[in-house]
Amino acid sequence: MKNINIAVNICTYHRNDFVEHNISKLLQSKFFDLTDRDYYGKLHIFVIDNGCELEFHDGDFLHVFHNKNTGGSGGFQRGIEEIRNSNIDFSHVIFMDDDVKFELDAFYILYDFLVSVPEQYELNPVAGRMFCLDKPDIQYTAAEIWNHGDLKHVEYMRKITPDDYCYGNVVYDSGADYGGWWFCCFPMSFVRENDVLPFFIHCDDVEYGLRCGRTPIIIEGVHVWHETFDKRQTPIMLYYDTRNPLFVNAIHFPWLDSQAVLNKWHETITSYHVAGDFVSEYYVIRGMLDFLKGLKWLKHVDSERYHRRLLNMKGNKWKNAISWRVAEKWFKVKCRKVGTKSHRS
Repeated sequence: MKNINIAVNICTYHRNDFVEHNISKLLQSKFFDLTDRDYYGKLHIFVIDNGCELEFHDGDFLHVFHNKNTGGSGGFQRGIEEIRNSNIDFSHVIFMDDDVKFELDAFYILYDFLVSVPEQYELNPVAGRMFCLDKPDIQYTAAEIWNHGDLKHVEYMRKITPDDYCYGNVVYDSGADYGGWWFCCFPMSFVRENDVLPFFIHCDDVEYGLRCGRTPIIIEGVHVWHETFDKRQTPIMLYYDTRNPLFVNAIHFPWLDSQAVLNKWHETITSYHVAGDFVSEYYVIRGMLDFLKGLKWLKHVDSERYHRRLLNMKGNKWKNAISWRVAEKWFKVKCRKVGTKSHRS
């Protein structure tokens, strides 16, 4: 039997009703019931408020910190830092979105599993399944397969019935690469040594999971309900969904065919150009241009200030025509330099 202490890392931004409800629900659990010998004191809640609207609180089990708007990535990173600096010897950290719905059983099942997890799986993350918020009996995904950016979902759109859903049933070899941060639990031994890349939003969970390099375990009953991503797409999201996957692949799959990467990007901007959506086209071009600035730029840019700048950037037919040609030329030059270095080595 292992000594398990879990830190829940939540980042929030202008979702006070959601996160306050979730905090209240967790505080009503057995983890905060003095009379419960199994669970009491084994879970702490760390909330990083990027909107600086929640009341600051640093108590025995609930910790709320104000933070500048560094996006989900920066918020989760601040949570990691606060967890590391606490005087509690945590064994695991759950990364959880602020706008999920959950049943407390998910936390009990996870805790019971971690207490007796087989030794060979002690360092594996546990991915929480994601159910559709608007279709509560449909599991959107159990865990994720990155597939170089052509994302695939494990057990995609599975309809859940009492006959085929066995609470506590464990799948060790899910074939997945990572778990989404609507709910994903990592061993503290990994979190202690690994920071989140400052992606602002999107792909931070992808890169972190790939860096961990261990197949996420999935458990029936460890799940949340969350809004699906097709309902959240905006032109500014296209910027992050262009830039950040490029960084992920450059870090973890540098051998990918550069011409195929360029062709795919070109097809995307062409589709928006033909549709006359020059704003979306520009954000896809801008995403490539900023990727080409390199990882050093990403790690040092003021993500809050740059996000505000991005919101004010506007594309048009003529500006985009120049920008995509600059990006394409820069991409080819960079690929030649990388290829030359690789050949010389």
